[in-house]
Amino acid sequence: MDSKYMWAGIVMIVFLSIASSLISQWIRARYRSRKSEFDSRISALESQTDLVQLEERVRVLESIVTDPQSSLRKNIDSL
Repeated sequence: MDSKYMWAGIVMIVFLSIASSLISQWIRARYRSRKSEFDSRISALESQTDLVQLEERVRVLESIVTDPQSSLRKNIDSL
């Protein structure tokens, strides 16, 4: 009777070690996939920010090009 409990304990230890290994691998894989997802979202937001800055620069250039010369001189002098 005593040896049955010993073998049951050994089997339980082996089972728990395998289960903990599988769970840790699953957590690592989940972390990696989420990290890559967050990295892609961050790069998308950075490209949107770059696009907004570029649009603002184009607006400024358009205003410079379309303004009459006298208005442009006044603006430059006021700076």
